[in-house]
Amino acid sequence: MLLEDMISAMGSKILLMFRKTQVAASKPFCCLALLIMIFQNHGLTAGAAWANVRQKRVFAVARQLSRSSLFAFDGMKILENRLAKLDNSAPDTLGGFFDENLASFAVQPGAVRLSVTSTCFAIQAIVASSRIYADKVEFDLNCKKSVSGPLNDAKIPLRDVVDALLRADWRDEDLFQVSLILDTVLGLDQELNRCELQALDEQMASKIERLIAALLDARPKRREGKYQNLSFYLMFRSSQALLRLRAAINRGKSSKLINQNRSDAVICVGGLGSLPLSQLPVNTLPDMSISFSRYIEVSYDELCRQLAYRSAGDGASFDVIRLAYSLLTYVTVSNGVEGTAGYEVEPGEGPVPGTSVKPPNQKLVKAALDALFAEQQSDGLWVKGQPIYQSFRRTGRQVGNAFVFATDMVASLLGSLPADYFRPHMDNLERLISWIEDHQSVEMIVEYCDASEGGQCYGRQINGWASPHLGPNATPEAWSTAQTLFCITRMRDIVSKLMHTDVLNEFSGTSLAENGRNLKAWERLLDTDVGDPADEECRTLKDILKTRVLDPFTVTPGVAGESSLACYPGPGAAYSAILFGPPGTAKSTICESVAEYMGWDFLVIDTSAFLADGLTNVASRIRYVFERLQSLENCIILFDEIEEFCLDRETPGLGMESRMLTTAMLTAINDLRRAKRSIFFLATNRLRAFDAAIIRPGRFDMQLFVGTPNLSARCIQFQQRIAALQLDSDVANEANEKYYNFMKHAWLNDAMFMNYLEGAQFASACANIVASAGGVELLTDEAMSSILQKQVSVMTVRGQVRDEYIASMGLSRF
Repeated sequence: MLLEDMISAMGSKILLMFRKTQVAASKPFCCLALLIMIFQNHGLTAGAAWANVRQKRVFAVARQLSRSSLFAFDGMKILENRLAKLDNSAPDTLGGFFDENLASFAVQPGAVRLSVTSTCFAIQAIVASSRIYADKVEFDLNCKKSVSGPLNDAKIPLRDVVDALLRADWRDEDLFQVSLILDTVLGLDQELNRCELQALDEQMASKIERLIAALLDARPKRREGKYQNLSFYLMFRSSQALLRLRAAINRGKSSKLINQNRSDAVICVGGLGSLPLSQLPVNTLPDMSISFSRYIEVSYDELCRQLAYRSAGDGASFDVIRLAYSLLTYVTVSNGVEGTAGYEVEPGEGPVPGTSVKPPNQKLVKAALDALFAEQQSDGLWVKGQPIYQSFRRTGRQVGNAFVFATDMVASLLGSLPADYFRPHMDNLERLISWIEDHQSVEMIVEYCDASEGGQCYGRQINGWASPHLGPNATPEAWSTAQTLFCITRMRDIVSKLMHTDVLNEFSGTSLAENGRNLKAWERLLDTDVGDPADEECRTLKDILKTRVLDPFTVTPGVAGESSLACYPGPGAAYSAILFGPPGTAKSTICESVAEYMGWDFLVIDTSAFLADGLTNVASRIRYVFERLQSLENCIILFDEIEEFCLDRETPGLGMESRMLTTAMLTAINDLRRAKRSIFFLATNRLRAFDAAIIRPGRFDMQLFVGTPNLSARCIQFQQRIAALQLDSDVANEANEKYYNFMKHAWLNDAMFMNYLEGAQFASACANIVASAGGVELLTDEAMSSILQKQVSVMTVRGQVRDEYIASMGLSRF
C-alpha cells in the first residue's frame, strides 16, 4: 500500500472516532484529520495534499482546528492545574528575595540598597494574587514592624515595604521608576480598598508631587511623530500611572474624602496617608487631559504603522515590542477615559463637539493581537525589540535588563483585554507556560562559611527566573521573578474566566456579573420568618442571608475603617445552604436576587442536567457536572429539586442504584463546598426525603425554612396597592392601619399560610373595597375575614401540607 493511501485510511478512521466520541485529539491526529478533509473537500491527490500539509500555512489551519479540542474543558483544566502549581509556590519563591534590613525586595539577596523596580513588581504580583500570599504577607496597612501590634513576625509587612519604597532615592528623570512607583502605590489603595485620611508628612508629600510633575512633563509630543523620546514601553508605564492618578482623584471627589486638617478632597497614597488635591502640581487636571489625548493619538498611529510594516513584509521596520505596547497604551487609555469631554480649540469655549474619547477599535485590537502572537518564537518568547530606554541604542548599552521580558508584556496584555480575546491564542499561552516551567532556576546563596569544618559553607536556596536577555548563565532576580509570577497569576485568571464562561453557557446559566451589582431585586424581595413568628427572637430570612452571605462577600471596609482584602469573605461567611419549604415560596427567586445583589453569575442545575446521558449514566454524569461546577468562580448555583439523587439510604426498599447515587452526590457536594469558589443553594419541598449525611453540617452551612411572606411583607403588598389608588394620605393611612390590625389578629390562624400569589390576591381584594364607592369605611374586619375564608378553602398550605409546614418551622439552623 502506498504511503499516501495508508495516511488516508488512518486519517479517515481518526476523524470518524473524533466525531463520534468528541474526545480531545492530539495535534498529529488533528493534522491527519485535516488532511482527509482536504482530500474530500478540495479533490486533491494524496501527494498534492501531503505537500500542502508540509507548508506552514496548512499547519496553522491544523492548529486552529485543534484548538476547539485541545482547549476544551479537559485541556483547559490541565492548563489551570499547571498554572495553579506555579502560582501556589509563589509566596516562597518571591519571599526568598525579601530583605528585612531594607524592608524591600532586593534584585538578589544580600544587596546593599533597595531596588525600586524589584519592589514595585513584587508588590504588584502580591496584590494580584492576594489569597495566595495571605499567610506570607501582612496586608493590614495599619501594621508596622517597628511598633508593637498584631503583626506576625513571620509575615512581610506591606506597609513597611511601601514606606521604604516611597522614601528611597530615585531620579525624577527615570520615567521607568517614576511611573512604576506611582502606579504601584496608588493602585494599592484601589486594590485593597483602603485609604488613610491622615495627611502625608512633608517629605512624602513632596515626593508624590515630584512623581506627578515628572509624569505630566513626559507626555508624548505630537511634533515628534514616530520619533518619540520615550520608548513605547515607558509610554505605556507612564500612561498607566496617570490613569491610576485619575482614578484616585475621581475617587477622592466622589467619595468626598476630606482630610482631617483640610477642607478639600484628597487622594490616598498606598495606605500611608492622603494628599489634598490643592497640593497637586498646577494645572494637573488639564495637563492630564492633554496627556491622555496624546497617548491615544501617538499609540494609535504607531499601532497602525506597525501593522502596515508587518503586512508589507518590512521586517527591518517592524518591531513586535512597539506593536505590543502601542496596542496596550491605545486600549487602556481609550478605555480609561472613554466618553470624557474632548479638548478646547479656543480657551473658555468648551470642548469641541465630536472630540470626546471613543472606545478602541475592536477589529484593530484583535488584528494586532493576532499579529503579536503570530510573531511568537517556537520557545514561547519574542525577539528583544525596542529597548526600554531608547538612548541605549546610541550609547551601545545592550544589557539584558534594558529589554522587555516577555512575561511582563503578556501579563499586561492579559490584564488589559477581555478574556475571550485570548481564546484563539491558548496554544501560544501554553507555549509560554512551558518556557516558564522549563526555565525556573535554583541558586544557593552562601550566608557563612565555617573554617573549622574545612571551609564548609552554608546558606539558603532561592528559586526564580531570569530574563533570557541576560544570557544563558544568568541567575534568578527579583524583578524578573515577580514579573513571571504576575504573568502566571493573570494567565490563571484568564483560563479560569474562559472555563467559567464555557460552563455557564453549557448549562444555560445567566451572566449577571457583567452588569455589576443590582440591589433593587433584593429590595423588592418580600421577607419571611425563619422559625416561630410568635417567638421574640425569631429572625427573618433576608436578615440571615445578609449576615451570612451578602455582607461577608460584598461589604468592604469604609474609607477610615479597618484594612482588609476585598476578595476575602468576612467572618461567618456561608458558602452553602438548603432552602426548604412548601411550593410557591419563591426559593428560586431568592437565589437569583442574591446573585443580583452580589453581582455574581447565576446557574440553575435541575434533574435534567443529571439525566442528559440517560438513566444508566447518572453516576458518571454527576461527576461530569460537578467537575465543571467546581471551575465556576463567584457564581450562585441553585440545585433545584434534586431529591431523587439524594434519597435517604435507610429507606426500606430503596434500590442499590439509588444508594450509589446518594453516595456519589455526597462526595460531589463535599468537594464543591471545599473548593470555596462559589456559593450554592439546594431548594427542596421535601427536606425529610434527603439522606441524613447530605443535610448535616459540613456540606451545607445553613438549613433555612422558606415559608410564606411574613406580616411586614403582607402589609407591603397592601400598601403598594393602596398607593396605586392615589388616595388622600389620611384615607390611605387609615386603610393601612385597618389592614395591619386585621392581619395581626388573624395571623397565626390562617393569614400566615397564604403564599405570595394568594397574599397578593387577598391584598388586591381588600384594596378594591377601599376603591369602591363606600371607601375605607367598608374595609371592616368582617369584610376582610369573609375574603380570607374564601382564600383558605383553596390555599396551597392546608391540611397535611399545613401540618408539615408547622413541623418544618423549627428545623432551621444557621
